Order: sequence, then C-alpha cells, then structure tokens
Amino acid sequence: MFEVAVKCVMKEPLTSRYLLILESKDSSFYIPINIGVFEAEAIYTALNRIKSPRPLTYDFFKGILNVIDDVDIDKITIYDVDGHVYKAKLEFAHNSKQCHVDCRPSDAIALGLRLNAPIFIEDDIVQKKKCVSKDCLQENEK
Repeated sequence: MFEVAVKCVMKEPLTSRYLLILESKDSSFYIPINIGVFEAEAIYTALNRIKSPRPLTYDFFKGILNVIDDVDIDKITIYDVDGHVYKAKLEFAHNSKQCHVDCRPSDAIALGLRLNAPIFIEDDIVQKKKCVSKDCLQENEK
C-alpha cells in the first residue's frame, strides 16, 4: 500500500471535467481521478483553508464526527478501480471496533482533508498502471 497526498484539483481545459491529482509520498507517481464539480470545490476549499460563512456538507459531517465520542478516523484507502471508476473506504474506530464505510474517493478525501486523515492507495491500482510515473513525464518533456 502506498501513502499519497492531494497535489491539486484542476479543470481540464478541453473537456471541462475536474481532476483530483494525488501524489505518492515518495514523489514517484501521480494518480489522476475524475471528480465532480461539487467535490472539486470541497477539496479546493479544504486545501486552501477557505472558510464558508456557513458549514458546507463536509464541514457538517466533520462537526458530527467531532461531537460523537470514541470515533477516530484512521485513514482513507482507495482499494479498487474498474475502468475509470475508483472505489474507496473511510476506515475508522468506534468504541474500539474497526469499521469502514464504502464511498467515492472524492467524498472520502473532501472529508479526510478536514480531519487530517492519511490517504492510501492499494498496490494493485499502481500495478494496473492507473498512475502516471514522474519519470515518464520528465522523459516526455525532453
């Protein structure tokens, strides 16, 4: 399993789709994931510490989790990809019991950024070549 971090959120100029770019902690590869406009905005505001006058959806969920006793967010794991559809789970402990909730990576990351949760990606996804090697990018730039 590889630990990754959010590099950025960007809008593709040709298709107007939004991409979430994850970067491996060892800085060897990127993982681009298509996401929706609302999730892109939620991730962008968390990355840039932009405060809304009223809590947005992910801030609301963070508030709920903060007031529930004995809930500790352990990590986000992106565990599978089918075509261009990634699958993730939010892993947490509640009353000393390990639990997880299946979700979209964009939702987990939008919430996880607000809760300082680490993000991991399974080896299988990297092996399926769903990532972009930084070496490959550098070679193409030459």
